Amino acid sequence: MFVTGELGTYHVKIMGEGKVTILLECGMMHTLHQWQYLQKELSQYAKVIAYDRLGYGKSGKWTSERSAEQQAFECYDLLMTLNISSPLVVVGHSLGAYVTYQLNHLFPNRVQSMILLDPTHPQLEDNEQKLYDKLLYQYALLMKRANQLKITNILPSQLISKMFKQHTEERFEMLRALKSLKHWKTVVSEWKNLYYSNKGIGEALKKQIDIPLLVLTASKQSGLSFGKKNQAELLQRVEDYHQQYARMSLKGSHKTIQGYTHSSIYGNNKDTAKNISQLIRDQIDLFIK
Repeated sequence: MFVTGELGTYHVKIMGEGKVTILLECGMMHTLHQWQYLQKELSQYAKVIAYDRLGYGKSGKWTSERSAEQQAFECYDLLMTLNISSPLVVVGHSLGAYVTYQLNHLFPNRVQSMILLDPTHPQLEDNEQKLYDKLLYQYALLMKRANQLKITNILPSQLISKMFKQHTEERFEMLRALKSLKHWKTVVSEWKNLYYSNKGIGEALKKQIDIPLLVLTASKQSGLSFGKKNQAELLQRVEDYHQQYARMSLKGSHKTIQGYTHSSIYGNNKDTAKNISQLIRDQIDLFIK
């Protein structure tokens, strides 16, 4: 379905009913399709909302640069348009955790609980992931330029589709994003605004909050680290950053999920979705009776 608020038109998928509403906030470069398995699991006991941020998927274009703060305003715009009245739990993955955290920071008392899945962190971006991020930013610039020149249009769709290991529907979504200039403009803008997003989250992390907050860390961290020792050291630093999120809440907790990657921690198949769904349900049951 599509809903139009004051700041734009959003592509939204709503599943399930229940005494709480769960909003799923995508990571960078993802569409609501990211949540297909987890949304289905959670919809068995709650109303679950997934949506494309402006510039992604089937949502409309954006008019303001893609900082996490601006995207949090747009997220609130969506919530107001949907007229959500039940207790709201927001789940954010990766950069989506920035949008989630800013949503609670800018609109206190609107969010009843937050769950951050392998969230990015200002110090992580400024230190361990700096070179890795630069490479990804250059890739995004390259893809944006390729779409401007319409080079991606001449690439055989069947050949590209076979490069993806995902199921047919997922392949279609990834292929459509690959050939979308709107998509890559959005990715580039998010990267360009990462400095401001980092700064905004850094300021938000100075303020104590009193809502339940669960932070889940993937034990298999990605980045430019090689060897078991380096990977173990990277994980330790990421855990320290993630624990900072948890400490900022009077009801915060942190857990490292063994065997999970940055991609599987949001429930990228039926099994991982079932496991992550149970952790989210356990967290919600702590404050919703």
